[in-house]
Amino acid sequence: MTKAWLGIDLGGTNTKVGLVGESGLLKRERFATRADQGTGPWLRSLCEAVEKLGGQGPRPAAVGVASPGVLQRPEGVVLRSPNLPAWNGFPLAREAGKALGLKAVVENDANCYALGEHHFGAGQGRDMACFTLGTGVGGGLIIGGRLVIGPLGTGGELGHTLAISGGRPCGCGAKGCVESYASATGLLGMLHEALDAGRETGLNRDSQVTDLAKAAHAGDELAQELFDRAGRALGAAFANVVTFTGLDLIIIGGGVAHAWPLMTAAAAAALGERLHLVKPERVDIRLAQLGDDAPLLGAAAFARDI
Repeated sequence: MTKAWLGIDLGGTNTKVGLVGESGLLKRERFATRADQGTGPWLRSLCEAVEKLGGQGPRPAAVGVASPGVLQRPEGVVLRSPNLPAWNGFPLAREAGKALGLKAVVENDANCYALGEHHFGAGQGRDMACFTLGTGVGGGLIIGGRLVIGPLGTGGELGHTLAISGGRPCGCGAKGCVESYASATGLLGMLHEALDAGRETGLNRDSQVTDLAKAAHAGDELAQELFDRAGRALGAAFANVVTFTGLDLIIIGGGVAHAWPLMTAAAAAALGERLHLVKPERVDIRLAQLGDDAPLLGAAAFARDI
């Protein structure tokens, strides 16, 4: 009998639900999260989406949920999620499991992204570090085939790896984190600082990361400089991760990763400057393969290992 698991990717705007087998995604559904309506309507929409996934497919053995925010493990409680305030304190694993009649587990969405790439994408079967470059910088570490979370629950928070000593302020309260350079928030923050300083550029305060990338490709010096800064921060973070884990595979995903070619040279230079215990060429840096499906697939893989 074909085995399958449910994966759920809970987002601030949309929720994706997928039936996942041993070889990958079998089928998926999507519905609006409607965060302002709270958890009750969301659970009802979830059940409706799962019913649509039914039919002739295999019955799922368990369900995994990829959730943003800070979690209380192993209870599967969302302690704090800025974009989903109604979920603060919500026992997500218990309530999703009860609604669906399945055993349920919950894991951070960035960790699930890493698990998805590990099981089905660019890092299949290998230990790896995964950086997700989006509004912030998420991350996940997989060593010995399992997520590294640690007793404090902060394992894999790669976005808050120190990249630039005494650097830009980060939302976490520290300075110089890779997130403050290589995320959408970091890149646009640096753009606004440059505009305030009177730098010449074709960009403005309404520009987004896609505009920044187009300008860099077109030769805008400021745009190129900002991607260089982001690349150097990433290279430094890569060196840190390789040094303290010994991993030789780094996966880069998320929306900002589409601009990775603009950061590659600077990242390689910073990695070479910072990494001396092994040759930098031994570090395999790859783009993620699964796109937005990675957290969903990773959540199902997490449920498989219950």
